Amino acid sequence: MDEKVLRSLNPEELERLQKEGFDRSDPSGPWVVGSAAIIVITLVIVVFSVDYLFQATWSQNEYEAVLAKESPELQDVRTKEAEQLNHYRYIDQEKGSVRLPIDRAIDLFAAEAKEGKLFYPAKSAPVKVPEPVDAAAGGAGNPSPAPAGAGVDQKK
Repeated sequence: MDEKVLRSLNPEELERLQKEGFDRSDPSGPWVVGSAAIIVITLVIVVFSVDYLFQATWSQNEYEAVLAKESPELQDVRTKEAEQLNHYRYIDQEKGSVRLPIDRAIDLFAAEAKEGKLFYPAKSAPVKVPEPVDAAAGGAGNPSPAPAGAGVDQKK
C-alpha cells in the first residue's frame, strides 16, 4: 500500500492490517521475471521428458507385442524349409531323382568343379567377329570408312 493511504488509516484499521500480516512492499521485477523463466524452462524439460518416456515405452510395448513373437505360421515355414534343405527325399522314385541335403550338394559340386566336370545347361554360342570392310571395293555404293573415334562417346 502507498504510504499516503497508510497514514490516512485510523489506528484501529492499521492494527487490523498488521494482524492480518500483509506484505506491503512491491514485488521485485527481476525476481518475478527470473522465477517465470525458471518455471517455463522446467515445464519445457518436463514435457520433453514425458514425451521421450512415452515414445520409449510405446516402442518397447510394440516390439514385445508384435515383433518379438514368432507366429506359428512362420515357425511352420521355417521348419519345412529346414527339412527340405537338410534331408534326402525322392522327387520321382521311378526315374530315380532324389533331392540332396544342401551340404551334400555343395560337396558334390565342389568335387566336380575340382575335376573340371561342371555342366552348364546353356549352349555356348560362338562370338561374332565383325566383318572386315574391303577398302578396294570402296565405290559409290559403299560409304567411306568413318574416321577414327567417330560414333564413340568420349564423355569423361
